[in-house]
Amino acid sequence: LAQALIARIGGVRPQDTAKNWASVLGAGVLVLFPALNIRMFAHTALAANWLVLLALYLWLRSDELMPTTRRACLIWGGMGLLCAGIHLYYLPMVGLVLVGYAVRRALQKRGFAAAILPVAAFCVTALAELFLLGAFAVNFAGYSNGYLSGADYLGLFVPWLAQSWEQNVYAGVGTSLAVVLAVFGIVCNARKAEKFFAAHRDWLIAGAVVLVLDLIAAGGNAITVNGKTLFTVPIPQFLMNFWAMFSSCARLAWLAGMLLAAVGCGLVLRFWDNGVAPALMLAVCAVAQGWGQRSELFNRWTDYHYYGFRYENRTLLTDPVWEQIAASGRYSHLAFATFDFEHDEFWDLVDFAADRGWTSNSFYMAHMDGNLAAVTLPGELNELSADTLYAFIDEDELARNSCGLHYYRLDGILIGSVEPIDGIEEEPAPEVPAHTMDLTKSDLINAHFADGSVGLETCGEMMTEEWTLFPGRYRVTLTGSGFDHSYIYARYGLINQETYKLDIDFTGIDPNEMTFEFTATEMLHYWRTAVHTLDDANVTVNSVTVEKVG
Repeated sequence: LAQALIARIGGVRPQDTAKNWASVLGAGVLVLFPALNIRMFAHTALAANWLVLLALYLWLRSDELMPTTRRACLIWGGMGLLCAGIHLYYLPMVGLVLVGYAVRRALQKRGFAAAILPVAAFCVTALAELFLLGAFAVNFAGYSNGYLSGADYLGLFVPWLAQSWEQNVYAGVGTSLAVVLAVFGIVCNARKAEKFFAAHRDWLIAGAVVLVLDLIAAGGNAITVNGKTLFTVPIPQFLMNFWAMFSSCARLAWLAGMLLAAVGCGLVLRFWDNGVAPALMLAVCAVAQGWGQRSELFNRWTDYHYYGFRYENRTLLTDPVWEQIAASGRYSHLAFATFDFEHDEFWDLVDFAADRGWTSNSFYMAHMDGNLAAVTLPGELNELSADTLYAFIDEDELARNSCGLHYYRLDGILIGSVEPIDGIEEEPAPEVPAHTMDLTKSDLINAHFADGSVGLETCGEMMTEEWTLFPGRYRVTLTGSGFDHSYIYARYGLINQETYKLDIDFTGIDPNEMTFEFTATEMLHYWRTAVHTLDDANVTVNSVTVEKVG
C-alpha cells in the first residue's frame, strides 16, 4: 500500500522501472513508521496503520475507483466496517481522510449527495457494527474518561518532546528527510512545480483541510509546541465528553505523519526526473528511518527470537484439576472479585472459561468504563451463585474472609465455590492474609527504580498501584530508609472523580519501617498509598505490604 501510494503521488508509470523501484524503497519509510514499530506485537490492533494507507490510496484513486456515489458509499462503508472491527482510533483517522474526499468532491461541484452520502455510509456501517458487537449494551464505546492527552505539534519532527508514551507522535528521521528533499526538489523545479500545483489545486486544498483538522484533533484543547502550552481552548462539556472518547488524541497525529511521509516520498519522485537519483534519496530516507528506530527494532528482535516459547500456547493453568472442574458440568460462569486485568492469571482464566463456553463478569475492551466495572464486580459477591467459579487474584485474596465460600488453590491461584468441590482439599484461611504491592507499577515523580526498590529524590513522590479493598480493618507496612524525611498517606476514589484521603493511625514509626492502620467502612475503589519527600534528604521504599487484620 505504501509503495502504491508513493508511486501514485510521484506520477510513476509502469514502464518507469527505476522510479518503480524507488517507490519500493520509499515505502520503507512508512513500513518503519515509529508508531507502528512501537506497537507491533504489543498493541497489535493499534498497529493497523495499513488502514490509513488504504484510505489515502482510495482517496487518491477515487476518480477511477468511485465513479458513482453508490460505489463510493460501498467502499467507504466497507472502510467503516474495517475500522470499527479492528480499533476505534482508526475511525477518526480514516474519517478525516474521508472529509478530504468530501471536500474535493465539493470543489469538483459533484453535488451535495456525492460529498455527504459516503460520509454517512462510513458512520452508519461503523455504528451498526459496534452495536452488533455489544459496544453500547455495556457502556463501552460511549464512555468518556474526561481527559485529553494531546500531541506536541513539533513532536512530529523532534522525538524527545513527547510527555508520555501515548503522546509520542514522532514521524521519524526518514520522514523529515523526505520532506526536506521534496521541498528542495520543488524549489529547484519552481516552474514545473507551479504548473503541477495549479493543475491539482483541488487536491492541495483538500489535503490542507485534512492536515489542519487532523492536527487540531490530535492537539486536544491545550495547544502545545516545543514542550510549552501556548493556550487552552475552553470547549463545551458535551464536546469534551465526545472528544474524550478518544482521550489519547495525540495518536490521531499519526495520520499527519504518514501523510507527510507519503507526500514527501512521492514528491521526491515527482520533481527529481532522473530515476536513479530519487531511488538513492529514498533509499537513504528508508535507512535513516530504520536507523532512528534501531533500539526499538533490536528490542523486538531480541524479544521474539530469544524467547521462542512466547509463540507457544502456554498457560499457567497446568493442574489437571482444572479439567476435572470443567468436566463436572457444575459451572457455567467465571467471576472475578474485582476489576484488575494487569495479571497473567487474568488472561489465562478468561481463556480457560471462553474455551469451555462459560461466561465471565470481566474482560478488557478499549473504551470500557473502568469506574462502572470497578463498582459492579465486587457487588456481585453480595449474591453468590452455585454455578459460578470465583477467582481471587493477588490483592483480591484480602477479601476471602468477606465471602462465605469454600476456597481452593490451584497453580497458586485462589478460587472459591459455593458448594464444596469433590476430591480437592480446601485451603484453610490464613490468620493474617498479607500481600505485597508491586512497586514497579507505581507512579513516580523525581524518583527511580533500583534493584526492586524506589528511590525518591528532592520533591520526590511515589504513588503505588491501585487496589480495591473490601470493608474491614487493614494494616499497611512500608520498609526502606529515610522515612523520617517523608510524608505518607493513603487515598481512594474513582477515575476522574473526587479522591479522598483516609484517616490513618500510625502504629509503628521508624526511619526504616512505618506502619499504619485504617478501617474501611465501605468498598474502597482505586486505593493507593503515597510517599512524598519533605526536604532534600533521599527516601528509599523497599516494600509496601497490606494485611487485613479485622
